Amino acid sequence: MSRGRARLTPVLPSIKKRRVSVTKAFISFSSNQADQVGSMLELSKNYVASDLSAEQTNTHLRKYSPLILIADDDRFIRMLLRQILQQDRYRVEEVENGEQCLSAYQHLQPDMVLLDAMMPVMDGFACCSKLQALTEGDFAPVLMITGLDDQASVDRAFEAGATDYVTKPIHPAVLRRRLRRILEASWAQKALRESEEKYRSVVENLQEVIFQTDIAGRLTFLNPAWREITGFSTEESLSRSFLEFIHPDDQQLQVTTFQPLIEGKKKDDHYQIRILTKSCGVGWIEVYACQRLASDNTLIGTNGTLNDITLRKHREQHLSAENATTHVLAESTSIEEATSKILQAIGENLEWDLGELWMVDQQTDVLCAVKTWHLPRPELIEFETYSRQISFFPGEGLHGFVWNNNQPSWVADIREDSNFRRSSLAVRFGLHSAFAFPVLGGNEQLGVICFFSRESKQLDVNLLKMMTTIGGQFGQFIKRKQAEKEVQRQNLLLQSELKQAATYVRSLLPSVLTGSISTQQQFIPSLQLGGDVFDYFWLDDDHLVIYLLDVAGHGVKSALLSVSVLNILRSQSLTNTNFYQPSTVLTALNQVFQMSENGDDYFTIWYGVYNRNERQLIYACAGHPPAILLSETFGTTSVQKLGAMSIPIGMLPEAEFEDNCCEIPSDSILYIFSDGVYEIYQPDGSIWGLNSLINLLTNHRKNNFIDLDDLCHQVQALNSKKPLDDDFSLLQVNLD
Repeated sequence: MSRGRARLTPVLPSIKKRRVSVTKAFISFSSNQADQVGSMLELSKNYVASDLSAEQTNTHLRKYSPLILIADDDRFIRMLLRQILQQDRYRVEEVENGEQCLSAYQHLQPDMVLLDAMMPVMDGFACCSKLQALTEGDFAPVLMITGLDDQASVDRAFEAGATDYVTKPIHPAVLRRRLRRILEASWAQKALRESEEKYRSVVENLQEVIFQTDIAGRLTFLNPAWREITGFSTEESLSRSFLEFIHPDDQQLQVTTFQPLIEGKKKDDHYQIRILTKSCGVGWIEVYACQRLASDNTLIGTNGTLNDITLRKHREQHLSAENATTHVLAESTSIEEATSKILQAIGENLEWDLGELWMVDQQTDVLCAVKTWHLPRPELIEFETYSRQISFFPGEGLHGFVWNNNQPSWVADIREDSNFRRSSLAVRFGLHSAFAFPVLGGNEQLGVICFFSRESKQLDVNLLKMMTTIGGQFGQFIKRKQAEKEVQRQNLLLQSELKQAATYVRSLLPSVLTGSISTQQQFIPSLQLGGDVFDYFWLDDDHLVIYLLDVAGHGVKSALLSVSVLNILRSQSLTNTNFYQPSTVLTALNQVFQMSENGDDYFTIWYGVYNRNERQLIYACAGHPPAILLSETFGTTSVQKLGAMSIPIGMLPEAEFEDNCCEIPSDSILYIFSDGVYEIYQPDGSIWGLNSLINLLTNHRKNNFIDLDDLCHQVQALNSKKPLDDDFSLLQVNLD
């Protein structure tokens, strides 16, 4: 809806017929009868207002444990999501692909779907589109979880019907905030639909204001419900023109609508319009008006009904503003672009005249104006020019108060606020009300956003709550873009060092073992410097440590993390750690290496200790592929997967790891590897997979191939994409 104009709304035929009959019936009422009806309507309206409380959404979330459907082909991601969601008392169901998601959705009817974009059988984009078609658009919100972060993928996700998206790797705190916000919006929309149905039921039962005008448009009758909407009593309103109570920007619409009724060109009309209240505020009413005829069919005025739809309009505006800002943050490529669009989206959707962004100057520790949006009015341009010449200290004015107290604030009347620094200037330019809220990047105060209105607007607690959430989202966007800019700068500086860094990582790998326990190894990095590293060393004469780890991502940062872990383990510098017990080693690593705010810096690891006297292997796993043990028993090759269901190091501080024990038969071979060895794309787009690798290793053993180079060449020959997409790390340990 355009700013400053009311919107004519069509009415259903059934409603129109009922209202026509109601208005005609009213003509025969006596004044006492009308007053009795008004009392009844007043009571019903109070019931509806209380029933549509803004706390309805939060009540749903407190009393009802939402069901979340997870669709992701990565079992470790599903496991991570399940742990995060169950900690917040969500119910969780999970599937592995899009087709399973469609079937589970129809059966379970979940409250939300967490949908991976790239899955076998049916990807997340196709699944989301089919969900929308399946439910005719009325389906649970979808949060797309994907490793894709390009603009085309974002656009594709929203076109398919996704509510929002997050990128892998998943940061638990970010995911929790997104889930909460999306579920609250979903419940709010549902509550809005339910309130609409209750509202229409009330209308049909005369729970509304009844009015009459004469042919000049003067009010000749009002029931007591009129006072609930406007604050004016019937005594001070009768004999005054109905036009006096209409918002100045909508008076022409009222004239245009009323005149055809008086001239006999239209029998009735139905529209929405803004109305002035006694407290100098503005509300929204839904008007139904029809011609009023005398007994001789002479036109003597109009009959009509009024309904207060201010609350409904505010909720619609709040949802529109929230949705608009969500899309702005998803689509904007820079802080400057997002700032302009957010100020405009909030101002236009909530009908405020001017919006400002003030940012903290770190050098001078003051708030400075950096961006302003306003309606095209000359006086607002002058107000903006003056604002750019001043600054605010902590606690000074509305802006300084919000900054100093880290909480939103509302000023209903600028003239009465002694702490409002620009009050005289704002009043001179016709500004009456204002509100402001902080922009937070985590715990860092980045700035303040403030909005002004020419109208007097009373405190809206729900609006301030929503703006506080938006301020946090915008702050996170600013921090993310600043981090991205810094990463780009650092990457340019590090490009020249990548080759040297890769050589350094190779130099740290251990030399091969010979004798009763021998090793072979293959390490082939992808195009970018990766995060794979492995090592083995003797704790004493009888105990051999063997491990392989894979850091998320590529580049110098991942390589440095892998080298840091290698040096710590090789030097055994983890305090209070028993290096003979793998689970304690993983627990200590998890305490030292926690995931960063950007959701990276985590890694998977397989860690084992082999006792050659007892021929016993104790091992633990953190999100890593299982090691494969091949043994010969009576001419048959047996295969054991040595792994465990666990999450990577760094994802959750409270993660737990378990030890497992395995007896090692004579003449056994142990293979330890990263997922880059078997996650190889085939020409048809499928992935070669772990089972295929195990079959190749088994055949390798049966044919007595002991050269790891030959096996490595066979695996690489399967790769349809040259060079490798991920690091190739494969360690073979011969345990005679």
